[in-house]
Amino acid sequence: MKNINEYFQYLYSLERAGMKYDLTNITKLCQALGNPQNKFKSIHIAGTNGKGATASFTASVLMEHGLKTGLFTSPHILQFNERIRVNGKCISNTYIKQFLEENIKLIKRIKPSFFEVNTAMAFKYFADKKVDTAVIECGLGGRLDSTNILNPVVSAITQIDMDHMQFLGNTLREIALEKLGIVKKGVKVIVSDNNRKLVSLFHKSITENELLYLDDIARMKVLSNSNGKLKFTITPKGEQNNVLTTPLPGKYQVRNAAAGYFIVKQFLYRKGDIFQPVKFKKGISDVKKNTGYFGRLELIQKNGKQYLLDVSHNPDGIKNAITSVKNIGFKPDVVIFGIMSDKDHKSALKEILPFSENIILTKPDYQRAQEPGILYSDSMKMKSINNLMLDNSVKGALEIAGKMNYKRIMIIGSFFMVSDALKALGIKQIPMQ
Repeated sequence: MKNINEYFQYLYSLERAGMKYDLTNITKLCQALGNPQNKFKSIHIAGTNGKGATASFTASVLMEHGLKTGLFTSPHILQFNERIRVNGKCISNTYIKQFLEENIKLIKRIKPSFFEVNTAMAFKYFADKKVDTAVIECGLGGRLDSTNILNPVVSAITQIDMDHMQFLGNTLREIALEKLGIVKKGVKVIVSDNNRKLVSLFHKSITENELLYLDDIARMKVLSNSNGKLKFTITPKGEQNNVLTTPLPGKYQVRNAAAGYFIVKQFLYRKGDIFQPVKFKKGISDVKKNTGYFGRLELIQKNGKQYLLDVSHNPDGIKNAITSVKNIGFKPDVVIFGIMSDKDHKSALKEILPFSENIILTKPDYQRAQEPGILYSDSMKMKSINNLMLDNSVKGALEIAGKMNYKRIMIIGSFFMVSDALKALGIKQIPMQ
C-alpha cells in the first residue's frame, strides 16, 4: 500500500455481510495493543436514535469544561476520519496509515471486521493522545458491540427503535435488552428513552441506585424551533430552569441535550470536578463548532436552491425528522429518498409518502442500498398518489430535481444518501458553523 486511499480501501474491504457478532476479535486486538481502552476515562452511549447527538452534546460540554475529549461515532458522512476526533479535530491520515502498517500482521491473523479495527484504532489513538476522557458511541446494539470492552465512568441509553433486527431481535424488548448489555455494576446509567412499553424493563434491569431515568429527574420544554435554532429549557428536579439554544433543530434534540446534562454532571462528580452551568450552556450552543456534528436537518443553500439534508435511517427517526421539518416551516418541493435494504423500508415509506407530493426514489452508492424499483413497487401497493420518479443514483436524482426546477429539496433516508448528495453538489468538506 502506497497512498492513503489504498489504506482506506483495505479498511473498507474488511466490511463484510457475514459479520461475527461477539467480543472475541476486539478483545484479542486490544490485548495485543496493550489494552488502550483502560488508559483513559470513558463515557459509553448506546441507543437506536439520538446516540450521536447525545455523544456530541456530551463531548462539546466536556470540552468547554477544559477537558481534552475524544469522540468516537459512526458512520461518517464524507471522510472516514470524522469517526475519531480529539477536541473536535479528526484523526490524521498519517496516524491511520501508521496504525495499519504497524498492525497489518495482527489484523490478518485475527481477521477482525471493519468496525472492530475502527474501534481498536480509536482506543489506541485516544490513549496515545492522553485524553482526559473519551465519549464512545456503540456501533450496533450494546451487549456484543465492539465498544463494550470499556469500563466507563458513566453510561447512557438513548431512544430505542426497531433496527438491525437480524442481530438484535424482532421486538422492542429484545432490542432494549441488547442495549442494556452495556450496563455495568457500580456505573450510573442515564436513560433518555421514553417509550412507555420499556419503562418497567429499565427499572427492573438497572438497580435503583444506578438508574437515572430522564423523565423522573427532569422536565423539558421547547420554547421555539425556527430559523435553524432550537430554544428550550431543561429543569432538573429541585433545580432552576436552564434556558438553552442549539443550532440543531428538532424538538427531539431536547432529550439528547438533557441526557448530556446528566452524563456530564455524573462524570465530573466522579472525577472530583465542578459542573459549571455556564459552560454547559456554551457546550450546547457550540456543539457543531466543537464536534463537527452535521447532517441532521442541515440546511444548505447553493445555486439559488435550498437543500435540507437528514441522515435519519429508520422509521422512527424519519418520522421525527418529518415532524420537525413541519415545525420549522420548511415545505419541500420534492423529497429524494433512499434507504438501506436491511431497514424497514415499508414503514419508512408510510412516513414519506404523505409528506410530499413529489418524491424521487433512489439509492446511494453502497452495497446494502435498497433498489428504487422495490421502493416504487411497495409505494404503489400502498396506493400512492404521489408523483413518483426513479433514479439509480443520488446524483441522478438531484439532476431530475434540477430539471424540474424544484427550489426546496429534502434528502433523507441514510448517512450514505447525505454523503452522496454532498459529493454531487461539489461539497467536499462538511460545512462548519
